[in-house]
Amino acid sequence: MTTLVQDADKHSQPAQTGGQHDEGHSEARRRRAAALKRIAGLWADRKDIPADGLEYQREMRAEWR
Repeated sequence: MTTLVQDADKHSQPAQTGGQHDEGHSEARRRRAAALKRIAGLWADRKDIPADGLEYQREMRAEWR
């Protein structure tokens, strides 16, 4: 796995990572993926909100006006 870091000149460069560091990132990534799978479609069957995400945003933002 390659991690990007930025130097003072704002240029991205690959960072050197060790094997143990990579294993920790892999485990964290696995846990995030598992959590996302559990919540995917959480609002899929709701009838009180629009199915279209853009329409939902517009309704929510209209309340702020």
